[in-house]
Amino acid sequence: MPEQTYQYYLNQKTVAAHYLELGNVSKALEHFINAYQTPFGIEDLDLMLELAFLYDEVDEQKNAIQLFYDMIKLDPEFPTSYYGLATIYDDNEDYEKAIYYYKKTIELDPNYEAAHFFLANIYDELGENEKAIYHYEKTIEIEPAYYYAYINLGCIYEAEDKNLKAYHYFYRAHQVDPADYMALFNLGVACRKLGQIKESIRYYRKSLNSNPEYSFTYLNLAILYKEVFEDYQESIALYTEGIKYNPEVSVLYYNRACCYALLHENEKALEDIKFSTQLSPSLIEYMKTDNELADIRQMPEYQAIYNE
Repeated sequence: MPEQTYQYYLNQKTVAAHYLELGNVSKALEHFINAYQTPFGIEDLDLMLELAFLYDEVDEQKNAIQLFYDMIKLDPEFPTSYYGLATIYDDNEDYEKAIYYYKKTIELDPNYEAAHFFLANIYDELGENEKAIYHYEKTIEIEPAYYYAYINLGCIYEAEDKNLKAYHYFYRAHQVDPADYMALFNLGVACRKLGQIKESIRYYRKSLNSNPEYSFTYLNLAILYKEVFEDYQESIALYTEGIKYNPEVSVLYYNRACCYALLHENEKALEDIKFSTQLSPSLIEYMKTDNELADIRQMPEYQAIYNE
């Protein structure tokens, strides 16, 4: 009988793995549960881990949490049990518990780079920059190719206006993945703040080639042409291209309206204002004091729409 039970346990694991490979999560879950409910399953940490992650994937978090706690009882030194709990609490924004379990993971395995990274992420969200920097740096020390650790470090330093440091980390991210748009975009941001205008344009253009759908690249590059070169036509062309890919992004219409207004193309400016404020009514208050739109606010149609 024990031999039959063991064979059943093995068969259920095999079938579950097959369904998982096929992408049928519900059937995989069913057979992993069958395997787990045997005397062998309740002592199989790998099976329990697989099952807990599947529970989390199908939004059965209570079952996932219970399994992770059962795993801790079975082996208190297995770091991934604590990591699994941390990720669930992190997803639910219960940061106090998430921090506790990420720290516990790292205590058991100081080289658990994902625990360092996501712990850094929480500190980043909470504005605890020194702690965030420490754990992002640890992530990179353990895994030098951890792309988003470089990106996030760069963003912290850019927000602190430490732009050379920001550039350094964005460039390190670019070295890890030369084709990814996010590092290229952020290099554009850092170069603009450092006064390296040609380099900023070059990186923004490369970012657009990598990902033509990212609205902020169009926005930043168009603003650069407007503010540095007063090239309103190029700015309008960039906003128009951005709108083609992002028809629901209100700030592209709004900023294009400002360029039209500067060129005294008031009818076009008003059309963009109308559309941008339909998409984002919060823009109305800002618009009422925007100096670039002073002439537009004198138009009878504008006054009829916005009660001025």
